[in-house]
Amino acid sequence: MHTGTDFAAPDGTPILAAADGTVTVAEFSGGYGGLIVIEHTIDGQTVATAYAHMWQSGIHVRPGDRVNAGQHIGDVGSSGMSTGAHLHFEVRPGGTNGEAIDAAAWLNEHGAANLPTATSGSPAACNNTTAGTPTGVDGDPDRLVDDPTSSGKITARMLHLYQQTLAAFPDTGWGCYSPRPGTKSEHPLGRACDITFGNRIGQRPTPAQLDAGWKVTNWMKDNADVLGVEYLIWQGQIWSVARDAEGWRPYNGGGMHDPASITGGHYDHLHLTVKAG
Repeated sequence: MHTGTDFAAPDGTPILAAADGTVTVAEFSGGYGGLIVIEHTIDGQTVATAYAHMWQSGIHVRPGDRVNAGQHIGDVGSSGMSTGAHLHFEVRPGGTNGEAIDAAAWLNEHGAANLPTATSGSPAACNNTTAGTPTGVDGDPDRLVDDPTSSGKITARMLHLYQQTLAAFPDTGWGCYSPRPGTKSEHPLGRACDITFGNRIGQRPTPAQLDAGWKVTNWMKDNADVLGVEYLIWQGQIWSVARDAEGWRPYNGGGMHDPASITGGHYDHLHLTVKAG
């Protein structure tokens, strides 16, 4: 399940506040990349709207700011777990930490748009495909290329794996390059990506999303040699090529993360690192 509505738009397109309100979140982080959350009072009820994937330079408000409906609050980007420039829009009844609902239906109900809404179907119908065998990368695997999920660079091997995986599993969200100063991480080196399966960062996946996550994870593990996978972290466990004989091992946080938390333990996303050389 996708927790919002995506609106395609060119990079830099102005993002406008949906209604009068107060900014509660304006930050650049994890899967959302650039994220703005605004709390409103509509029909006597508190509701928050969220706007995601701006570049850091595309966030034009700060927490505590009062904004008006239609005010320019940010610019469309493609940061975080994004595969191209677009606005990710969420509606959260109850406020900033509320569970997201169907944003298109909410906009339609409030006369703000006339959008098609989601249709229901069997989850099994969406998850019965079998991914094929991937191919290896051509040329120098360590050369740096543009990262489609950010304004940074990733290795050619990482880009190739991203493309192969997205072709086999299109319903995945990606975030790769990230500066992460003060940490020991492959993200700034362009050798790591974080992947979600319809959930948002900080939110445990549903059973269907968890199943989808294991399908992707096992496919990467089974094809680690050709894809150049070095290690995977998922659901509180780590697997590495170097210690393949030990299988999945408990993940201890690597000295950087709290393995007991949803994000630190990688319960909300799959971490992937590819090898160098």
